[in-house]
Amino acid sequence: MRREKKQRVPPATHISRPNSNYRIAKSTRSPFKPKRPPGRPFKMPVRSTTAPPVPSPATPNLESTPAPRRLSMLESLPVEILEQIFLKSLNLNLPRASPVIAAAVSREKIYKILIILALWDDNSTNPDSEPIKRILRPLKYVPLELPERGMLQQEVLRTRWCTMERVREQIPTLMILTIHRLWINHGMTMELDQQAALEKFMNRQDDTIREFSGEGPPLELAPDRYHSSQAGRGALTPAPHQYKLRVQPMVKIEIRSETMNYTVTRPALSIIKFPDHLLRGRSTGFTPNDVMYLEMLRMCSNNYAQTGTPSPLTNSWVRRSVLHEGVDKALRTHNYNALISLLKLDEYFYRFHVSREGRPKCYMFPSDHFITVTQVGRFRPDRPDRHHLNAAFFEALIRASAESLPTRGPEILQWAHENMRLAQRGPTPYNNINGRLATWVVNFMLRLPEQKDYVETFPQGQLFNCGQLDTTDVEACRFIEQVLAPQRAPLKNWLVESQFHVDNWWVEESDSLKK
Repeated sequence: MRREKKQRVPPATHISRPNSNYRIAKSTRSPFKPKRPPGRPFKMPVRSTTAPPVPSPATPNLESTPAPRRLSMLESLPVEILEQIFLKSLNLNLPRASPVIAAAVSREKIYKILIILALWDDNSTNPDSEPIKRILRPLKYVPLELPERGMLQQEVLRTRWCTMERVREQIPTLMILTIHRLWINHGMTMELDQQAALEKFMNRQDDTIREFSGEGPPLELAPDRYHSSQAGRGALTPAPHQYKLRVQPMVKIEIRSETMNYTVTRPALSIIKFPDHLLRGRSTGFTPNDVMYLEMLRMCSNNYAQTGTPSPLTNSWVRRSVLHEGVDKALRTHNYNALISLLKLDEYFYRFHVSREGRPKCYMFPSDHFITVTQVGRFRPDRPDRHHLNAAFFEALIRASAESLPTRGPEILQWAHENMRLAQRGPTPYNNINGRLATWVVNFMLRLPEQKDYVETFPQGQLFNCGQLDTTDVEACRFIEQVLAPQRAPLKNWLVESQFHVDNWWVEESDSLKK
């Protein structure tokens, strides 16, 4: 008899039982899924939304603490050896390679040595000298060649640690080193009173006596490096030769041979190239400290001319394009002191360096500076309701080079007419001064083509020379009568004027140096 095949009845979703208050859930396991092997499965960690507990300071988490970095062989060297390596290589990028090396060489004595090496012009063939070795210890000193020193100087002046204060502190040291090199080490003999006065001066105890006499052998001079005059030959004059040592603190040292009629000059600071970042200024303009720093470098490097004396040539130079970027920024940010400092440096460099390369030339600068003054000097920020046509910036540009004034400038004519109308409406002393200047500017622009033709053939006939007026010139007399008189005196040489007073820094710090 054939058996009937039983049909599979699908399992019920739940089974009701008497006296039962729960249901059995339907199995969701697939019939084709293999069975789990016997045993208890591993539990998955429960994720928590709360932050893990912070380990207490008493029980630090050693697993999360990074292992200390192993020092390299160079970093493991003693600090004294790292200093020697740094001073021998003169690679200012070396401290950037490691914080350990940076900490080892970032010391005041290292800063002092780098400033001296960068700013001292020493071309001696015999560098051994006990005072020099003592000052530059631990460096084994060897004089740098001019190209090498120029590269080092630019790198040093660009660093953040080379501040105005650090450079200013080393200027007396640089001058004392030069006196040792050119006077004492050269074998000059002096009278006892002269020697005592020089020792007191070099110890920075007294600077009232600044001229000293002595005699000695002929000097080894380098006239191609600095301006000097020679009327005779030292070889034809029997030794010993008579010398005069003149020291202008913080500025220069002069040694004159009375028997050979020879003078050699060494500036306190040997600036090869003025740093671009000081000439250009910051993105927001020039700070008072920036202007003072620039003035200190200008004065202490002897880059200025005194009235009535021939100015010695230094080996300094500037990038005029960068300098006039700074002039434009000083005008737009209304920084009068920065403007004056930059114009003085530019005029001195052009007149006493560029002009002497060939025949004398007329000193000129971009005429756009005059137009910039008329555009940015219209209103005062604190008094927007009142015109403030400040003529001081315009007069400063004229005092630097009146011949740079554009012959055709509608902006300048409008600026001049507004000043004249302002003087008529409100005749205050300030407005009257501006109105007198504006009247002279309008009349001078009519005579300007003739003036430019004159100075092209005779550059010494410029209206202003080093900011000074020639009282015998006809155009200068017009300026004095129409602009300056009767309230203001004739303008004098402005290159010797500075915010940095060189006479305040020689004796003042002597006590601190002794300590």
